[in-house]
Amino acid sequence: MGLPDDKIRVLLQDKTRHPPSARLMGMELLDFNSAERWAEFAFDPPPSFANPAGNVQGGFICAMLDDTMSLASSIAQGFTVVVPTLQMSITYIAPAPISRLIARGEALRIGKNTTQMHGSLRTPDGMLLAVATASAVIRPFPGKKGA
Repeated sequence: MGLPDDKIRVLLQDKTRHPPSARLMGMELLDFNSAERWAEFAFDPPPSFANPAGNVQGGFICAMLDDTMSLASSIAQGFTVVVPTLQMSITYIAPAPISRLIARGEALRIGKNTTQMHGSLRTPDGMLLAVATASAVIRPFPGKKGA
């Protein structure tokens, strides 16, 4: 049995519980729906994420989408599992500015051992910057029985 949504929300809103990588990217929970298997996060990339053109370097965009998709899948499973990425494909649509960015992740399919996910990254006004698909392995949350 997984955690109820209100407890998941409290955990994800506490930035002190975020891993260092998420804190570095300025990750903030916006909303989620565990039944519909989606989650939205905002990211505030620091100036150090800039590429030579002054936009967010692609590897950081990939990390933002990876975190968002994986968390959407974990939330959909009651936050009882982690889902380390097995493979990920990303398409960059437009340069991402060094400013607040909005990511949405969805668990498209959750199987016994793997999950397939989709994600998108946009500016706050809705301009599409990147899309990604990924598959991940389902593992018990660290510290849980069987981990």
